[in-house]
This record gives sequence, C-alpha cells and structure tokens, in this order.
Amino acid sequence: MKSFLQKFGTFAIFSIATILGTELLLIGFNPASLQYYRDVKLLHAYHPDYGVTLQPNESRYIKHYAGAWEGRFTTNSLGLRGKEEPESQRPKLFCLGDSMVMGFGVSDEETFCSLLNRIKINEEVYQSLNLGVDAYGSLGDAKRLEDISQKVTNIKEVLFFISPNDFAMPEVLRNQGILPDDELDAMHENDERWKSNFRLQFEATRISFFLQALKLAYEQTLVIWAQNKNAFSLEWQAAIRNPSDYIYDSFFQEAKRNKCTSKKLEIEHSCPEPIPVEQFTCIDHPPDSKTLPELTPTTIRAYERMITLSKKYNFRLRPIVIPVQVEEIYCYLNGKYHPLGNYAIRAKKFWNSRGIGLIDLTPYTNKMCGSPISVDGKVSFSSIRDYFIPGDGHLTKEGNKWVAESLKSVLGATR
Repeated sequence: MKSFLQKFGTFAIFSIATILGTELLLIGFNPASLQYYRDVKLLHAYHPDYGVTLQPNESRYIKHYAGAWEGRFTTNSLGLRGKEEPESQRPKLFCLGDSMVMGFGVSDEETFCSLLNRIKINEEVYQSLNLGVDAYGSLGDAKRLEDISQKVTNIKEVLFFISPNDFAMPEVLRNQGILPDDELDAMHENDERWKSNFRLQFEATRISFFLQALKLAYEQTLVIWAQNKNAFSLEWQAAIRNPSDYIYDSFFQEAKRNKCTSKKLEIEHSCPEPIPVEQFTCIDHPPDSKTLPELTPTTIRAYERMITLSKKYNFRLRPIVIPVQVEEIYCYLNGKYHPLGNYAIRAKKFWNSRGIGLIDLTPYTNKMCGSPISVDGKVSFSSIRDYFIPGDGHLTKEGNKWVAESLKSVLGATR
C-alpha cells in the first residue's frame, strides 16, 4: 500500500509539474493563434441566464492570428460594445444580434451600430447602443434584450438582426456536426448538468492558457474528424454508385479552370458582377414560403418574447436581414436566387403573421460593386468580396459602412 501511495504521489507531482511547465511555456512563447483566442475569451464573462455575455469595462486590442483583421474592442459598464454610456434623456436605438452586429473585424468606432450613433429620425437625435454578442441565437438575443431593457431608459427603436445560423444550417455543415444556435439552445436550456459543466470549463479556460489550448485542440479535432468522416462517406457513395466515372474523374480528368478569374472582365467596376458559376448554383425564383419548414419552436418562443418586451417597454421592434452570404448577393445582383436565402423567407413569414414588417437589405447590395473605396490611401473600386473578411465572413470596415448607410435610408434618417 505504501509503495502504491508513493508511486501515485510521484505521478501526481510529475503531472502537476508538467501542466505548470506547459502553462509557463505557453505564456512565455505567446503563440499568435492562441493569444487571439485568449484575448477573445477574456472579452467575455459567464452569465447565469444566457450563458455568455461581454465583460464590462474591458478594453483590448485584438489581432487576428492570420492577419485577417485587427482593432480595439471596448465595452462600457453594462458590457455593451463601445465606450459610450447610456444617456438617460436621449432616445435609444438598440442593435441586437450576434458577432456580425457586435462587430468582429473592426474597431469600436467602425461597427455599423457605432456609425448609426447620433442619427436623426423624426427630428429626434438617437443614441445607438450595441447589444450584440457573438454566437447568440434567437433565445440568447431575447434574454439579452430583456436584461438590458431593465437597465436603460427611453428605448425607442430595437433593430434585431436575424442570422442564418439562428435556425438554418447548410446540409454540408450539419453533416459535420455543426447545428444552428436555436437547436443548441433547445438542447441545453433545461439541462442543469450541461450548464454546470459549461460554467466550469468556461471559468477554467479563462484562467489557464493550457486548458484553453486543450479545449481548442479538442474542438478542432472534432471538426476535422466530422469533416473527414463526411468526405469519406461522399467518396464511398460516389465510388459505389458509378465506379467507372469515379475512376475517370479521380485520375484522368484535368482540373477545370475558373473562368471567372482566368479572364479580364470587359466592364470593370460595374454591377452586376458575374456569378462564379463553378462555386455558386443559382435558381430562377425563390420558393413559396408555404413549401419551407416552419421556424423551430425555440425560435418562435424567442420572437414572441421580443414582441412582449416591445409592448412592455413601448419600443418599436424592427427585424432585419443583412445578406452576409456572398452566394445570395451574387445571385440576386444577376436576377437569380440562392437557396441560402430561404431562412429569410421563413423569418419573414412569421413576422408578417404578427403584423411586423421584416426589413431586408438585399436590394441595397446593388451599391456594393463599383463603388470607390480607399485602401491604404489609394482609391480603388469595390467588388462584393471587399465587404466581407476573407475566410471569416464578418463585415469589413467597408461592409459596416454599407450596412449603416443602408439602414439610414430604411429608417428615414435625416442630417
């Protein structure tokens, strides 16, 4: 027994020393990728009602590990993005949504919600406040709105930005185990054990570099495993279904050139930009809303909760769709439609049934291509992809400007 205890003690001391040593090495070397996720983690705090919120009175300079973006990220005393505190007498405009609204990709003053600050609507000058938090679904948005509405006075307008990730997910991603936010919320909302475990890992990974690195490695492993599993399944099905075509396509057929990038456009800086046909498949018309699935029960419950809040606090609730999937934009500008936009049709059907009009910014995308923009002090002409961070999908500085200007037109803002 004594020998066993000695061995166990030696093993425990060795394990603790290894963990502490790894922790110190990570802190010392400070790898860029881990530091990025570390900074993002420290911007957040645990919230007992809706899981994660933004840490109040925080200020960090975030630099993406791959150089995709960088900027100052600040929160006020309520954990809202931006330094500005609510002004009690000024009418308020809330921006409610996920990371797109919160403004990953730009500094505080460059988010579209910040650019809406001090707009004039019906002779009143509004203060805009950013309630956005990354990875929120409809239920998280509803709980966030309820929380902040109790702490801020004179709320007049709430712009609620609907994300395709709330209740819709492309099949290729669903096959990789990635589920819509509302489905995840439905699974975890009443699971006290999951909540307890989530809080434990959340707080632990805020404290330790090493534990956060382990968590990131584990999550990445799950994603890669799901991707490889799905890819193998598709390859196997293709090989079984038609072996001769599979062998020909795999070993004998030459790779196709991308026609859109291999030739110079005759008319530059003009809309519409041609559809990258090898990447996107457009259809002629959007489907009838009756043929699409109803919203999930969790989504409907969250929307109803927002409507109840609008009546309680007497503000105008404006559901808004920003086309953030470039497939939708390319297809729309060429007089076509992409099925990724089906989520907006489903949401619009619900809001119309409640007598609330949904605002769709898709028609304003005709201002995206061919507009003059300044890059490193030089004026060039924009294309659709200039409005989104490559490989990331969030709005660039120009993308946030486009949303702000589009919203000003919709809201009837005056100078």
